Amino acid sequence: MKNKFILATSILIAMIATSSIISSCKKKFDEPPYPADPDITANTTIKALKALHTVAGAYDLITTDRIIAGVVVADDKSGNLYKNIYIQDSTGAINVLLDAGSLYATYPVGRRVFINCKGLCLSDYNRMIQLGIRATVSGSPSLEAIPSGLISQYVTGGSLNNFVTPKLVTVSQLTTGMQDADLGSLIRLDNYEFVRGDTAKTFADTSSYKNSANLIINNCSGTAPIIIRTSGYSNFAASKPPKGNGSIYAIYTVFGNTKQLILRDPSDILFTGARCNLFEEDFNSYATTEPAPLVINGWRNIQETGDVPYVLAAFSGSVFPKVSAFRSAVMATTNISSWLISPDINLPTGVAPRYTFTCARRYTAGTFKAYVSTNYTGSNLSTATWTLLATVPPGTAAAFTPFDTFGPYNFTSYAGQKINIAFRYEVPAGTSPNAAGTYEPDDIKISRQ
Repeated sequence: MKNKFILATSILIAMIATSSIISSCKKKFDEPPYPADPDITANTTIKALKALHTVAGAYDLITTDRIIAGVVVADDKSGNLYKNIYIQDSTGAINVLLDAGSLYATYPVGRRVFINCKGLCLSDYNRMIQLGIRATVSGSPSLEAIPSGLISQYVTGGSLNNFVTPKLVTVSQLTTGMQDADLGSLIRLDNYEFVRGDTAKTFADTSSYKNSANLIINNCSGTAPIIIRTSGYSNFAASKPPKGNGSIYAIYTVFGNTKQLILRDPSDILFTGARCNLFEEDFNSYATTEPAPLVINGWRNIQETGDVPYVLAAFSGSVFPKVSAFRSAVMATTNISSWLISPDINLPTGVAPRYTFTCARRYTAGTFKAYVSTNYTGSNLSTATWTLLATVPPGTAAAFTPFDTFGPYNFTSYAGQKINIAFRYEVPAGTSPNAAGTYEPDDIKISRQ
């Protein structure tokens, strides 16, 4: 009996010990060592490294021991970057070319990396400084990505989840100089939104060509536009941008003298607030119709007398209404009167709206006037009350004027009411077709204040 007790006790102790060992092993398996920064010390900054490249298009081989450290602020997870990452320290940022796919698995956003730059090369892609390998391609020098088999020789990964606070800037503070400290950095813009015409587009080309595309965001004053450039291979290329207003995080880059932003992911666009304007129309989301009449839902294109409709024309990537009696078949004997009237616009109370529009024009005969009405119903053109806002001065025969801005016109008295804005084009009978004025209104906006 005593021997049986001893045997049972021994088995129980062995089971407990074995369970403890298994539990201990499982804990170690589930909780692998957390990546830490290696025993490497940076001996220079990203700013100092970039300062070695002073001539655009040059290839500056790094021949001395220079080690930089930075946190990854953009990787290739969304597909908007290809075989490259951006790293940033307290002095600046740089684009690093790495010839490998799925870089985000090894160098995700937030990971600190250390780069031994000796043997690498600095150059620039149209003034955007990059770090890579100097090579000869078709007999000419070229900057190429660090080959996958050599990446570990130069790049060492460190700790994860290092947060970089986006720098709040204004577009006017950003420059296109190669040494600009913000180039390649994660920045933040406040009070921005996509221009209305671009809200109907996709971020990039969704066809088999996979072309990159440029969309434009602007602030509420309309004075600081900047491009967002997106690859057709990004996983959000087919998505449409948000229509609201707010903040955006992005990597600041340049292409020559053009400022542009690179998105890491659409979640960096925090456009959830109300748009700047109560009403806006830039016509860029519509196709040209010239010489066919303009047809846009809600807008009324009325030939009160004569045979001259408004059409949708285009120039230099912009679409806009156009009216001209040049091709009229009846102007010899008939007065021309053509109206373009907006959809109903309901202005809220408690605001002080301001109305502006732009207009380009050429030739001198006839008039072009802007109006507003509070009692237009869609069928009472001649009996509605139209308040004259502006008589747009004519152009000259020599060339088109710029798209000059007219306004702002104070619409505070219309707050809380339904209004329609309108343009009226008139040319008297007997006018020579070659003298008839051409007018192109565009960028119609009613701001909140």
